[in-house]
Amino acid sequence: MGLYDDEREAVTSGDVLDVLYWQTKFAALKFEQALKTRQPEGAIRMLVPDVINSCASVLETFPNHEDVKGWRQHALEIEKKIDPNAPSADFKSNFAQWRDYSYEAGWRSYHIAKMAAEDEDWALARTHALEVDTQFKRTVDRMGAWPADVQAWVRESLQEMQGMAEKAAGKL
Repeated sequence: MGLYDDEREAVTSGDVLDVLYWQTKFAALKFEQALKTRQPEGAIRMLVPDVINSCASVLETFPNHEDVKGWRQHALEIEKKIDPNAPSADFKSNFAQWRDYSYEAGWRSYHIAKMAAEDEDWALARTHALEVDTQFKRTVDRMGAWPADVQAWVRESLQEMQGMAEKAAGKL
């Protein structure tokens, strides 16, 4: 038993300041978006293990987190419906941002930076704000096929995190 295990067990829902949690939340959202946009079955089949395994890892730390349990359960239900012989397939073009690693890494770090700043953990906020800066700058030239609202969010978030990195540096 660790010093803070009771606190972790008390978490039953909502966002938590944990990298694996945010990575898992992105995987769950990506999975849901793949279903919503009716991506090929073979492509969705490739997402299922990531959601199931990531959720299991988060639940080791936050065993009572109902949102994470729900993401895992939904992936398990979909896994049963997927044809195991469905041919491998790539995602359709309307899924472009979800396939971009820099978008994923930037999205994850954006949320961690915001939560760290709320907790006034300026070192962590700065680290993740700088990561957003790095990752989102990489995406700018690749965003042409992305939805306009996602492109706008990336640009706005990039500016916001650049400001946060400066503010956090001043607090250290």
